[in-house]
Amino acid sequence: MVHGAQGSLESTVKQLAPGRAATMGPSEKLSYDITELRPQLYWDLPADIDPIRRLLERYSGVPPEEVEKHILAVRQNLWNIKPYGCIGKFRFLQLDFAADPRYQDALKRLTRRCTKEALLDVGCCVGQMLRKMVVDGVDSSRLFGTDLEPRFLEMGYEMFRDKGRLRSMFVAGDVLDHDDDPKDPLRLLDGKMTIIHAASFFHLFTWDDQVAAARRLVRFLKPGDKNAFIFGRQVGCEDPGYQQGPKGYTRYLHNAASWQKMWNEVGQQTGTRWRTEVDVIPESGDAVTKSADVNFEFEGLNRIRFGVYRA
Repeated sequence: MVHGAQGSLESTVKQLAPGRAATMGPSEKLSYDITELRPQLYWDLPADIDPIRRLLERYSGVPPEEVEKHILAVRQNLWNIKPYGCIGKFRFLQLDFAADPRYQDALKRLTRRCTKEALLDVGCCVGQMLRKMVVDGVDSSRLFGTDLEPRFLEMGYEMFRDKGRLRSMFVAGDVLDHDDDPKDPLRLLDGKMTIIHAASFFHLFTWDDQVAAARRLVRFLKPGDKNAFIFGRQVGCEDPGYQQGPKGYTRYLHNAASWQKMWNEVGQQTGTRWRTEVDVIPESGDAVTKSADVNFEFEGLNRIRFGVYRA
């Protein structure tokens, strides 16, 4: 499913028939009891929502007295689509990515006169980062987003009230789909990007699935672009390895060494070379456990920002 097709990709959109987007139909049931998890995952509105409040008032035109009501209505609609912890905990309101120096680097490149840069936000949810970038001066036609759930992309237009004026393209698809699927809608983005943002994304998967996802991200980048880079944030661990979440599935959490090791493997499989950077976000372990990123707890948890650069 493609939303907001525009710019240099317009001809590609016309050539490529949209593929399926993975969704949970009305007859499908969750494998766990959401009523038991709701107190843990469905939080009250945070006390400090000033950054997103300013964005909604100035960019979206939401009246100040209606902001909280608007946010709560959006959260409920998103929760009805998929009761994810990041939805219940209002993770989609947070704009802390703007404090990452790599965000500022991306911003500088995207706001240069006659820039050819293009940024893709992977797992973009409602596209809050892209709207923030527009407010920060980026031409929205240089911004792209993808998410597994197409209804999140539609809710982004509702949240930010910009349908018809935002020129960004959104494509619903699964980065873990087989690379050779001719109906994969994400093929439309292959080889077009110079910068990729992936926050709260890799830590959802096993090692093998992270490698597969990283291979897919490499395909999104312009071939041979020496300045291309990937950045984001995720939950990490002092001692890397598999950890089990509350719903019984496992995911692999990284430290700096394992993150580089994984990208070495990605490089071997794609004929590329990558240099990584990892910064641990300074905060207490208790703060990490209670954050909107985390739905589980154990020793050594932290949150990390990362950059991945061509070597």
